[in-house]
Amino acid sequence: MDWIIFILVVVWLGIVSWFDIRKSEIPHSTWVIIPLIGACFYRTWQGNWALVLLTILVAAVSERERISQLFGWEEIEKMITWFPLLFLGAYLSVQTSPFATLAIIGFWAAWELKWWGGADAMATMTIILIFPEITFILAFLILHVIATIMLAVRSLVKENKVCLHRIPGLPLLLIAVISFQVLNLLVLHTDNCGLLTI
Repeated sequence: MDWIIFILVVVWLGIVSWFDIRKSEIPHSTWVIIPLIGACFYRTWQGNWALVLLTILVAAVSERERISQLFGWEEIEKMITWFPLLFLGAYLSVQTSPFATLAIIGFWAAWELKWWGGADAMATMTIILIFPEITFILAFLILHVIATIMLAVRSLVKENKVCLHRIPGLPLLLIAVISFQVLNLLVLHTDNCGLLTI
């Protein structure tokens, strides 16, 4: 089952990464909404409904303007209206998955602050639901730091000044997922050989 999920994730991320590299956006939000819904079902099936609740809440908060227009209720559009629900979702999910909870809140905050695009944030939350382990979160963050440093050094060499570049998030997410799987295989292999126990 794990390999099937991994292959599905890599194929999906490969397709959306291709769009992200070519046009800096995906053609339709369905490319991230359907996998997010699937990841919610998967995580609930795995027994962590609280993390799913938090993910649904942050996705709803990000769409609060549309929800407000749909129901014709202006209060829904205000962020303060959602704080009690967000706090409840964070409180419940931090009990079972503290790092995944912090990651989802962090990626959502990056989306709200316009540091990330919506597709990048939703895809990352989808992957966090599938791989909530801290090793994946660290692999993802380390990969981003390395890419940022490499691009900053490149701009320093070419332009004699340090520039922070917009990095396509989806290809980095794909690389992080593959790196995470390779790391898991290496740890599993060395553990089976008796060389390393974690």
